Amino acid sequence: MPDLRFVSRFQSTAEQAFAVFVLWFASTGALVPLLRGAQEVTVATQTDTALEADPVTLPMWIGVYALTLLLIIPRWKQFALVATRNKLLLLLVGLALVSMLWSVAPEVTFRRGVALVGTTLFGGYFAVRYSLREQIRLLAWALGIAALLSLLIGLALPSYGTAIDVFGQTAWRGIYSTKNVLGSNMVLGALVFLILAVSGRRWRWVAWTGCGLSLGLLLLSTSRTALIVFLTLLALWPLYKALRWHYTLAVPFLIVAVLLVGALSMLVSATWEPLLEALGRDATLTGRTVLWSLVWDMIRERPWLGYGYAGFWLGWEGPSAYIWRITRDSVPQTDNGYLDLWLDLGLLGVSLFALQFLQAFGRALAWVRWTKATEDLWPPMFLAFILLLDLTESAILKQNSLAYILYVAVVFSVSMRRGLPTLPRYIGEPQTKRPRQ
Repeated sequence: MPDLRFVSRFQSTAEQAFAVFVLWFASTGALVPLLRGAQEVTVATQTDTALEADPVTLPMWIGVYALTLLLIIPRWKQFALVATRNKLLLLLVGLALVSMLWSVAPEVTFRRGVALVGTTLFGGYFAVRYSLREQIRLLAWALGIAALLSLLIGLALPSYGTAIDVFGQTAWRGIYSTKNVLGSNMVLGALVFLILAVSGRRWRWVAWTGCGLSLGLLLLSTSRTALIVFLTLLALWPLYKALRWHYTLAVPFLIVAVLLVGALSMLVSATWEPLLEALGRDATLTGRTVLWSLVWDMIRERPWLGYGYAGFWLGWEGPSAYIWRITRDSVPQTDNGYLDLWLDLGLLGVSLFALQFLQAFGRALAWVRWTKATEDLWPPMFLAFILLLDLTESAILKQNSLAYILYVAVVFSVSMRRGLPTLPRYIGEPQTKRPRQ
């Protein structure tokens, strides 16, 4: 008879390998950047259509969805319980599917809506199957492998790993489609490895090495947005930790912090053009503001329900033809997650997301206040990352994307914490019992 302990260990290792693969797979855009020519990578891999048509990517994602369903079955009761605690997220995903009824491209909305459901299932499985520390460790494996491959590709095959940006500078993109994608993923990598380095004792040097490699690639990408997001997250770190102090210290500290942030915001708003010039950017954010004004014109055509999930950016065959014709540029998205969500699901979708985000953020802050472990800073740090990233990128409600997988995992994870009081009461009244998980 087979050794049951060996079988159990093998099954556990196989599940972890599957999770790492899916996280890496979602992070890198699969194998498309390496299978296509260097000239095709920048544009083609940014579009969902290119990924759907790829003979490698589509079957692999179908396999991921199928295997995820099989892995959920043994723990379906726990999965269903946690899912019902996140009704707003379920409503948002359901709205994406139902939007095929008014979508300008119902077949595209249905197809990508099904992919969104599959991505949501994996994010939920990841949260239910693994603790927060295990999630961070597995994510570190995925992003560490991606960072190492990006370094090797950039050094050995610069025609793939580097590109000339709009300013004529050489920027690294590694195994990713653009320098901005590399930059945003390396922000996550640096943050994850930093948490492991601060919280762990064993193999700490590996975590610091991973953090250094991620930061190095972040700088080589020359992505100013990613760099600003990372610096902002570092500034938020002590603010989140201050939530754990006694309320007589925490409340004054947070009040001073809010006042400083307000003063800094006023300073930036008054001097934003010189600051952009200092960062090597123009007042249009590399043409984004011009694009956003055109997108707003299209939003006003369908403000309440949008054009249907993934129904706008369809090239010359969709409503995006209006923008392509004016800009004379085949842009694949708005480069603003909130505007893209408004295009897809209208004001209804944006409102649902805002409510759901605030709910998750409140739960994350309450849990930080309750716990002492460094890894428990991950949920509010990641939610802040999403909030900032989507100001100049599009990561909200994107099927087969790492950002959305991690968003679902964080939302599910903080909702599994039982016994948490509301945030205002908890700040003022420290509890004596640890919440159940």
